[in-house]
Amino acid sequence: MRRGIFVLGALLLASCATAPSPQSLGQRIEAITSKPSLAGAIWGIDVVDDRGNTIYARNERTLLIPASNRKLFAAATVASCEGLDRGIATEFWSDGSDIIIRGGGDPSFGGRWAFDRDAVFAPLVNALRRRNVTDVNNVIADVSLFDRTTIPGSWKVGNLGSDYATPVDALAYNENVVGIVADHCASPVITTDPSFIPAHSEAVCSASGSEGSAEARSGFDNAVTIRGSMPEHFRSLAGIADPALYTAQALLDALWQAGIPVHGIATVNTEPHAWSERLVVIESPPLWQLLSTVLKPSQNLYAEMLFKGLSASAAQPASYEASEDIERRFLTTEVGINASDFRFVDGCGLSPDDLVAPRAIVTLLRWMNDPDRRGVWSMMLARPGEEGTLRRRLLPLASRMRGKTGSINGVNALSGILDGPHGTHRYFTIIINHHTAGSSEVLHAIDAIVSEIANW
Repeated sequence: MRRGIFVLGALLLASCATAPSPQSLGQRIEAITSKPSLAGAIWGIDVVDDRGNTIYARNERTLLIPASNRKLFAAATVASCEGLDRGIATEFWSDGSDIIIRGGGDPSFGGRWAFDRDAVFAPLVNALRRRNVTDVNNVIADVSLFDRTTIPGSWKVGNLGSDYATPVDALAYNENVVGIVADHCASPVITTDPSFIPAHSEAVCSASGSEGSAEARSGFDNAVTIRGSMPEHFRSLAGIADPALYTAQALLDALWQAGIPVHGIATVNTEPHAWSERLVVIESPPLWQLLSTVLKPSQNLYAEMLFKGLSASAAQPASYEASEDIERRFLTTEVGINASDFRFVDGCGLSPDDLVAPRAIVTLLRWMNDPDRRGVWSMMLARPGEEGTLRRRLLPLASRMRGKTGSINGVNALSGILDGPHGTHRYFTIIINHHTAGSSEVLHAIDAIVSEIANW
């Protein structure tokens, strides 16, 4: 019996010695990132627990391009400095026979939260009717709250004019885009939405069945021109060149539609001015709702306007430089991020000059998930299967994860918070820079890494 026990023990020891040990999290992540099509890229990964203990790290101190993960920092700064319940005011004034719309930096005016765009000017129309105003001279858009840098200097020229890289001013309308539909290329019938924006085609017709290469771009007066090779049926969104003028044009059109003729023109004022009488004020949805639009569908204009508006004051117009100073103080003093771990030059992450260390993102996520702040940020961050950029990704983690995606040419990112057993959490960021792989392959790899991180 003793011999049998000894033999059994020896066999067990042998089996333990020869059985393959399960791979560590690090080994599983390395297996994903070492695929030939991704091995030449720069990966930045940081995974920590509730106490800040590192579970896995790779280039966590390296400054990398974050793409729209940059929005996490802008949103946190706006939420902390501006509050979450207040709205942003757009004011309507009269001055003699002129009507003025003065911007307060609301990115949502006439946008996705205005389910009837034609009705957004109704409070002004009603105020004019109560005053028996029957006609108007000029319509003036006052954007003096912001300085005249309406395009961050670090944005790529190739992005300008697109629906995701529109100018940033104190007024916006319809999220600064116009919808274009063109049918019958040879004799095009062009429809714009909103309809007061004119459009024409200088395009050539593409071969039958070809998608063509046509682009719709607006000029200095916001009129749209279609150029390139156009298919028989063309659909596009064009960024507006002058948001302030766009808003004034929308107001002018609304007054005409309401039976209040405008005898003058739509124009823009950029200098502070004391207008005669304030007629009505329209407030945006609360900031938490606007910030949800920044973080869930990753809307660039909302991020830019809310970020720049941080530095608006009676003493000076808002500027990127002043807002960057406010953000830097907040991130370093309240969140506790090292000042050398980030450099931001816009509000949304479209610039390839934005840089951040992965560990800084994880530090911010831990700050967001503090019990005093957790409920608010859980509501505003994207979740798998719900509205936003994660709606088709990581669906098995729908009840356990919230996060933020990022994507520009050669860059993809995903950062988030994972709920674990017994009320524990893991915080992660995954950034890949300088890759040449297809987008679907990179996203698949990132999601595979998140799935491994979530397995504890």
